[in-house]
Amino acid sequence: MDSLPLQWQMIASECGDFVVSFNTAVFYDIENLLKGYSFSGQTIANLSLTEILTAVRQTDLIGQIAIQRAYANWSDPRLTIMRSEINELGIDPIQVFGFAREHKKNAADIQLAIDAIDIAHIRPSLDVFVIVSGDGGFASLAKKLHEYGKTVVGCAYQNAANRTFQAVCDRFVRVAEPSEDERQRPHGSIIKTLDGIDPRNARLIVHVRRPQTGQLEEQAAKTREILNWYANDRICRSDLLVSGIHLSVIQQAISQIIPDLQPIRFGFAKFIEYMQYVCSGSELCIARIPPSQVVLRMRNAAQLPDVDVLPDLMARTAHSLETYQSILAAGSPIYRLPPLPDLYNIFSWLVAHPFQGVDLATATTVICSGLEGKVSAEAVKVALLSAINAGLFTRAPEVAQVSEQRLTFRPELRTLALAVQMLREAIGRKIGVFLAEEVDPLILNRILPDSLF
Repeated sequence: MDSLPLQWQMIASECGDFVVSFNTAVFYDIENLLKGYSFSGQTIANLSLTEILTAVRQTDLIGQIAIQRAYANWSDPRLTIMRSEINELGIDPIQVFGFAREHKKNAADIQLAIDAIDIAHIRPSLDVFVIVSGDGGFASLAKKLHEYGKTVVGCAYQNAANRTFQAVCDRFVRVAEPSEDERQRPHGSIIKTLDGIDPRNARLIVHVRRPQTGQLEEQAAKTREILNWYANDRICRSDLLVSGIHLSVIQQAISQIIPDLQPIRFGFAKFIEYMQYVCSGSELCIARIPPSQVVLRMRNAAQLPDVDVLPDLMARTAHSLETYQSILAAGSPIYRLPPLPDLYNIFSWLVAHPFQGVDLATATTVICSGLEGKVSAEAVKVALLSAINAGLFTRAPEVAQVSEQRLTFRPELRTLALAVQMLREAIGRKIGVFLAEEVDPLILNRILPDSLF
């Protein structure tokens, strides 16, 4: 496992005495990525699951991956080129033959959906489901997974993602189409090798060693050393001057040399923002090329009309409202809070009408009815899930998934203040564990005030 190019250190999130480890399942609809079976050899050569997984990881919602499955007619000889990559990434190929004489696009959808629901039932520890497809039919799957208390991340091509599916996902990642990469390949922006490591990075990792410690200052300095290597290498410098080097290539190198890098510890919720920071004041910059490419370029490269150079970012402290909120939305348990007035109304109702042995769906319906429509069902749902994660309910059976558990509001939480305080402590605990530092009480108070009025 340690040899995988995309291996990242697990972000362990604490909930009471329970630490979630492998919490993510990833499903690749290869038929959708190839737009059916009329694809060319060049298209399949340019398709990179490594780059897709790298882009998905930038959401900060992804924990340690327990399951990866890719659905296609793997008996098609054109797909053999993907064998090395799926083996390296630890992806299980799922054979789908289809039900007609000709290969039909979307033949894998039903099997993928069945497997996702089945896994949601038998593996309650998996709470993040990634669906790599732009098919609108998966909107129904995402909604059902939400009923089970799961987080859903979608991923598809920029111009081929169904809007309904995008809308129901907790996060949606857009990636460039292989055909778009093919048109830009002569400029050297993306090159793949059979083992999944870009040849430029294969040379880089020989010359740049890992940092000796995990100190933030050393990690930032090592990142700049990596960027300087690109700038000084003859081949890479040419790429940087012509079209740039795709950010996924840079992230691949960083994941090899600094595997425990967490941009959020620098105060940046996204990897791209961290790169804007480390490029600040250097001869390099980050640029966006329509429709969805982000590249590392030389600042003095020819300025093209369709290239948007992103601004440098100043250093941020990890102790900021934005960073704290990003931590709460990443990993597991996830704490999403509705507007504070809604949260206080929901908790006040719970204190006055404590549930005993009620499932999540019923609890949501009853609270919405009890509050006479003053609070939306979505606000009730996110508030309840945060309360469950914070331990405000006892849950039975403990090994079942949230949607199948019976919830009992803790009788000792006799007042609104006690209920809010328990949630506040859980939120502070997650932030503190993630940063391995003391939490700033003033910032925590902005997220959830210790005084209700």
